[in-house]
Amino acid sequence: MKKTLLIALGALCHTYASAQENLYQIADSIRSEGILLYQHLQICRTGVELLEADTTGRVQLQASGFLSYRDGNGYMLMMPHRASSNRPVITSYRFDSTLNAQTARRHVGREMTTYEAEVWELWKMVTLMVQKDPGFKKVRDTYFMVVPMIEGESRKVYVLSAATRNNFFALGNDYLLHFNSAFELVSKQQFHTHNLMTPYGRKSSGHIHSESAPYISATDVCAFMLHPKAFAQESLKVYSPTFVSEWNFRDKTLDIIPRISQ
Repeated sequence: MKKTLLIALGALCHTYASAQENLYQIADSIRSEGILLYQHLQICRTGVELLEADTTGRVQLQASGFLSYRDGNGYMLMMPHRASSNRPVITSYRFDSTLNAQTARRHVGREMTTYEAEVWELWKMVTLMVQKDPGFKKVRDTYFMVVPMIEGESRKVYVLSAATRNNFFALGNDYLLHFNSAFELVSKQQFHTHNLMTPYGRKSSGHIHSESAPYISATDVCAFMLHPKAFAQESLKVYSPTFVSEWNFRDKTLDIIPRISQ
């Protein structure tokens, strides 16, 4: 009898350890994807600053938008010029892994590569989609940020909401779209069914996810990293019926634990 109990206890401990290890892997994957998404958007933010610092006005007159992608151990920012050709001329900035604008290498007036043309095509397609498709909710005082990512066989586009009001933070109303190699939409995921608009410096107990999105999302992590001072605390929790996810602003760490039923 004692041996049977020991075996059962051992199996239970093994099951718990395996479940906990799986949560560590999920948390690491979400954190990595959130940081990647943040880096894409941070590069585009830097692009705005570079345009504003361009005293010649040459790039400002030509650029029609900002797109970014991973390039080896660094990042590339490309600004398509206002042109009617299928593969327009661009201005590009090559950043190293530090994302430092001071060391970025600029190249004005080159043709897009085949890869860049695909990223550009995805961006145009989804930008038009969010304007015309009623499946993308339009929320007052926000606008959509479209972030295409093509890595290997993966073609995906994140759509995030950002606030147009100064000193306000928008969270939610965000989506992930997957496409095949023919640029056909394969799937669409909505992370939040609501949108939170809060002033900077507010204390918050966190927000709630449904059972269909049981963990914090990569878009949440990205938004928290873009706006580290949006909330007046060091960490923020995301609750679902089964899990609690906690993001630490200072350490940029993510923990996910099972939610204990009350």
